[in-house]
Amino acid sequence: MSRALCVAIVLGVMCGFAAPADAQEGARISGFYSGAIGEGETNVAAGGSVGYRFTPRFGFDFEALALPDFETDDRNGDGRGVAFLSNFVTEFPSPAAWLTPYVQGGGGVANIRYGSTYEFEDEDGRPVAASNLGRRGFPPIVAHAVRLIRTNSGRSETSLALSIGGGVDFSIWRGLAVGPNITFTKFLGNRDTDLTRVGARASYRF
Repeated sequence: MSRALCVAIVLGVMCGFAAPADAQEGARISGFYSGAIGEGETNVAAGGSVGYRFTPRFGFDFEALALPDFETDDRNGDGRGVAFLSNFVTEFPSPAAWLTPYVQGGGGVANIRYGSTYEFEDEDGRPVAASNLGRRGFPPIVAHAVRLIRTNSGRSETSLALSIGGGVDFSIWRGLAVGPNITFTKFLGNRDTDLTRVGARASYRF
């Protein structure tokens, strides 16, 4: 989480030099799509949020996150995950009305389903290192002398999830805005999992 803290601090310092701009309170909705990098694999993440800005600089979002194709290493495939997070959002003043930097952080609950685990052994029953396992749990092509065995049919785990990140919204039409964001998420289960989500979101302010 130290990397996420650094991002938040840098964004805060950069935006602190900006001059105040007009802002409004009110509700907002958003949707996002990103790549989720972590534990040696790159996955896809998507979701959305609804929230309310109580002051020109402070708000609250409820976020739903989906990981439809989730892998943690080269031995686990066909996993998936979902998380529900509550985030506090701070928006920084900007000299341009069409530019809104922000940072956010919070937590919630997540359910991660880890896919089947595959291992290999030779004709004498000795373990063979697994490598280059295909996406979605499809095993690689191996020599006839090597036997593929499945040691775990998959498991599901519900745990606490924490996240922190930030981004920039660029207003393109009335209340509609788009922009890049980056978020660090940590799932605190029997096996802690760290994800870095880098992507973009579209939001609308009412």
